[in-house]
Amino acid sequence: MGSLTTPGGDLPSGVVTFLFTDIEGSTRFACELGEDYRKVLHDHRRLLRKVFSCREGSELLTEGDSFFVVFANAFDAIDAAVTAQETLTGHPWPTADRWRRPARPRVRIGIHTGYAIPDNQGYASSIVHRAARVCAAAHGDQILCTQSTLDAASRLPDSLSVTSLGNFRLRGFDDNEHLHQLATPALPRRFPPPELERRQHNLPAEPDQFIGRHAEQSELTRLLSGHRLISVTALPKTGKSRLVQHLARREATSYRDGAWYADLSAYQDLGSALTAACGFRDDPFRPLLDCVIESLRGRECLIVLDGTRDHHAAPISRLLAECSGVRVLSTSRQPLGLVGEVKWALPTMAVSDAAALMRRHAMAASGGIDPGDCTELAAYVDGFPPAVSILASALPLMGADRLLRKLRAEKLALLDSRGELSALLDQVHDQLSPRAAHLLRALSAWPAAAGVDEVERLCGGAAAALDALINLVDLSLVDIHRDGGEAVYRLPAPVRWYADHQRQKIGENAPVARPQPAASKPPLPRLSWMPAHR
Repeated sequence: MGSLTTPGGDLPSGVVTFLFTDIEGSTRFACELGEDYRKVLHDHRRLLRKVFSCREGSELLTEGDSFFVVFANAFDAIDAAVTAQETLTGHPWPTADRWRRPARPRVRIGIHTGYAIPDNQGYASSIVHRAARVCAAAHGDQILCTQSTLDAASRLPDSLSVTSLGNFRLRGFDDNEHLHQLATPALPRRFPPPELERRQHNLPAEPDQFIGRHAEQSELTRLLSGHRLISVTALPKTGKSRLVQHLARREATSYRDGAWYADLSAYQDLGSALTAACGFRDDPFRPLLDCVIESLRGRECLIVLDGTRDHHAAPISRLLAECSGVRVLSTSRQPLGLVGEVKWALPTMAVSDAAALMRRHAMAASGGIDPGDCTELAAYVDGFPPAVSILASALPLMGADRLLRKLRAEKLALLDSRGELSALLDQVHDQLSPRAAHLLRALSAWPAAAGVDEVERLCGGAAAALDALINLVDLSLVDIHRDGGEAVYRLPAPVRWYADHQRQKIGENAPVARPQPAASKPPLPRLSWMPAHR
């Protein structure tokens, strides 16, 4: 059922501005509200019609929950769109205890300006279809307009903010359209990308060329092919976020429904993060996680969760249980502890990769001046990424040779001159069990990488060694290498210097290295999360 304004001489002609609206998720809205939907729809129509008529808009068609309105000038159309959204936001809509928020219709609005001449049937022009496609590209509560509308506006409403979203190809059109988002302080501003063509991922573009980590990428790709939950653990500022983003961007086309990245630090819960990341519709009548799971059922995709914490474990477990085609690649400081989780500790960088990264960072900090070969510096800190970043900032001031001499003389003091390294490691050290903290200090004074026999002796037994090693590796404080067929454990140089400082501070004696008889019992088992490479 619809209403149509009688066409004729009252309609504007020439350069006109078309405005389309509709309610996002109206079918679900109507089903949930039942008989109450009639009043909500009536109020929605009444409020919008009042706003449009006050701005001298000519209502051409109202059908279902949609409006099609034409304005003689672009300013009135923009002002009407903003006022309409603010009016809808401030209206007292129905509410219920089981709903997360009132039953406010989330209206999307699209605006486009062009040349059109009406006849006795209204407007018949591709300009109308373009305006409708702009509306279809918007999300609920969002206002999108084209560049032609901004160009045609003699002025803009007070407090209006205009955000350029870039060029997009609207459905059915061969050319690109420059879209802008309009908002005021009273309206939301953060939305997923416009709803246009089917996307394969939402990953941000890489700011520069990704360096190294070839073995790590191969290993993670292999693990993802056989497991549904991989947790990449590492200390802060070690590059784990860039690694998983780079990998997901490369692997997106391997999944039928793409790869989707969520930075969990920006959201309160997993449901909110995935709703924003995947562009799913917000449903006020159900928890967001329920909406996400319903949308992901039947899809085959990779979900990258950056910065997981303990409270994310239960919703991730449910997501995997109910969405069989979903695989999760997680980053965190320590594993989630879920059944089926593959725990993968990110090792320090290969020296050649760390040297290249240090060189690039130093050039960026010095206006492009090349500091020269950084291999010795990178090797001295064992490719430890936080130390690489700290040294890169000092390189333009001292040069590689002088910085290396100073580092050999002062070690921890130089790296921690601004307190960055100690702040990072103090935070992780506080999470260690007493037994793991003791092993960390003992390994700092050990003359070489420790095998299983040495670790057992330092910890006072196999069970104690296993518990301490799990704690150290889960928190990414120890690197695992292969010496022949047996694992050996070694602290990266900056971690060793830090742990040795802790040992001396509490007055703990260094362990004495002495020859041991051949082992009479089997070594510690190789844990599933220990990287096989390096």
